[in-house]
Amino acid sequence: MRPETFAAGTIAHLLQRRTIATMEELKEALGSSVDMTIFRKLRELAYLTSYSHRGQYYALEDTAHFDARGLWVYRGVRFSRVGSLVDTLVAFVASAPRGALASELAAELGVEVKQPLLGLTRAGRVVREDLAGLYLYCSVDRGRRREQVRMRQRPAAATSAFALRREADAHEAKAAVVLFMSLLDEQQRRLFAGLEALRLGRGGDRAVAAATGLDPHTIAKGRQALLAHDVLVDRRRRAGAGRPSVEKKRPRSSSKSSG
Repeated sequence: MRPETFAAGTIAHLLQRRTIATMEELKEALGSSVDMTIFRKLRELAYLTSYSHRGQYYALEDTAHFDARGLWVYRGVRFSRVGSLVDTLVAFVASAPRGALASELAAELGVEVKQPLLGLTRAGRVVREDLAGLYLYCSVDRGRRREQVRMRQRPAAATSAFALRREADAHEAKAAVVLFMSLLDEQQRRLFAGLEALRLGRGGDRAVAAATGLDPHTIAKGRQALLAHDVLVDRRRRAGAGRPSVEKKRPRSSSKSSG
């Protein structure tokens, strides 16, 4: 029996040690210059392909740490539990309660999505609805699409975590939130708003912005900081941040001699 020249275990060992690797790095480790050889060995493993960086990175499934959205970012390289970028876009659009704008999907996935969305629309895998000059991407299922459009047309505050069913309750809830946030420092306000946006899911930044008056970009920063575990515990600003300290000058004492 002819002995196996290339072993899948070599690739597994490299990915366990480095977490992610490119095709060139895998070929170097395996001692092969043929892409198909690498793919044959990868198929023997449970592996992932990045949806960012043009799918150039590979990882093992058991080393991935997916978040609640099914996404994983390692050293700026992005992976999805669903797989490729186009499959991830289809899944995100189908599951979005209010459909999704291209800008929302780009912010969520961290990559440019306009061209893939155009291709998916042409292929009939998502449906694009024109709402007041904005393209809303929706599910191909007709009933689901109607519900997504209906929800998108509702006022943003109606889907906010701070608004209740009755209008009077909504005003009281918003006033309570504004009062509560006034007691927080800058970082705490940003993180609290980011947490509520995460709880709402897609479109949460806008909904929380409508309810609190905060800038959506500020809310997005808070949300991203929570996901990255990038939170300052012992100080409000990073070392070196803020205005430079000003050394107080002591008034010079009169040096005139008497007499």
